[in-house]
Amino acid sequence: MKKNSKAESNFKYSEAIKELQEITEYLESADVDLDEAIEKFDRGSKLAAEIEEHLKIAENKIKTIKSNS
Repeated sequence: MKKNSKAESNFKYSEAIKELQEITEYLESADVDLDEAIEKFDRGSKLAAEIEEHLKIAENKIKTIKSNS
């Protein structure tokens, strides 16, 4: 799935990783509200997909750079 350049430029890998870590910590904690857990799980799933896409784009850029060297 190709994202538009504005969406790609707004993506911050380090912020996404941090948020995903916070969600994971919440879901692993003892005091979890079910409704909030469902919302956070949904957000975490979306973040994971965005991170994966960002990493694929970065990998392709690196391959392109290496092949042009």
